[in-house]
Amino acid sequence: MVWYVRFLKPPKLDQKGHVRALITITNDLGDEFYPADIKLYAMTVTTEHEHEGDWMSKWQTVKWKSGMRTVWVDIVDSEAAPPVDLRLIINSNQSMEGNRISSKNIPEILGVWSDTFDRDKSQAQSTVERRYRLDSGPERAIMEESGESVARHIWDAGIVLTAFLSMLALQPSPTSDLAKLLQRSTPHGPSILELGSGCGIAGLQLADLCPTSDVLLTDLPDAMDIMNHNVERAKFVSNRGKIATAILDWDESLPERVAKRRFDLVIVSDCTYNPDSIPKLVKTLNSVADDSPNALIVVSLKVRHDSEAIFFDLMAGAGFVEAEHTAFPLPDRYRSETGQELEVVDIYVYRSRKSK
Repeated sequence: MVWYVRFLKPPKLDQKGHVRALITITNDLGDEFYPADIKLYAMTVTTEHEHEGDWMSKWQTVKWKSGMRTVWVDIVDSEAAPPVDLRLIINSNQSMEGNRISSKNIPEILGVWSDTFDRDKSQAQSTVERRYRLDSGPERAIMEESGESVARHIWDAGIVLTAFLSMLALQPSPTSDLAKLLQRSTPHGPSILELGSGCGIAGLQLADLCPTSDVLLTDLPDAMDIMNHNVERAKFVSNRGKIATAILDWDESLPERVAKRRFDLVIVSDCTYNPDSIPKLVKTLNSVADDSPNALIVVSLKVRHDSEAIFFDLMAGAGFVEAEHTAFPLPDRYRSETGQELEVVDIYVYRSRKSK
């Protein structure tokens, strides 16, 4: 599985340049802690040098031991005393670059970048960044909240889906319907809907991959602030498709801006972990298919409980036919060394029987 370095509280900075933070390493749900020994690297970075390639930084190692749930990070950096603009980076290597991600290289541990420190309170803000670099382009950053809400973090299946879509968009000779759709070179690119977007990593990547696309990210109200924040940041990226957001509650009928559109592609990632919400998800997909019968529906999931199998039964009952399936084993040094089975993210492509 992918393990995430997290700040349990925003890092703090005192007048002497002492930076302190309490961190943990957990899975995407936050209910398992990294089980092995590992050396992390903590780095302070002054942001005025961030885009010059020669950042002023102080670094030190942090030892995470098997059985730990938290560990303190302490760095003394005389250059970092307030009111300097500062970030704290915790990574699994001594690099200030984002984690490299591809369909063949999903990182085991994802580093974290604090937001800049508040000049008055000498405390980092409550959002953090996940920085990454895909084979298809430059470094990107997705904002998360540093709290414990699962709705405002990126998850394993979202990372894998992002890498998978990037791979298909760059295939020299696309063969699948999904790859052909992503590489469609027309003035009006694909119209794309994402359900349960959260931070929006997959939908935003599609806007990168398809510069003439029109992407609509949707989720519940409590996820909208972080999603809109990421969308606003993305608007500064040139040669990117249109991006918009909307509230979509699966308990309710489709909002007007969704119901009135014809979508070519619908994507969903990590939205089957709660079996109680699966019937609502399938109902929503069925409603979208009523108005967009030819849309490809891509579902990326990591099965966590046997009860999630109801998803496949309900999809079949709603008239969705599986067109493609790709499985991605997730790297896990501890599981490999102890002979345990690796976790897998499965990506399914569906078509509706309503398609013409």
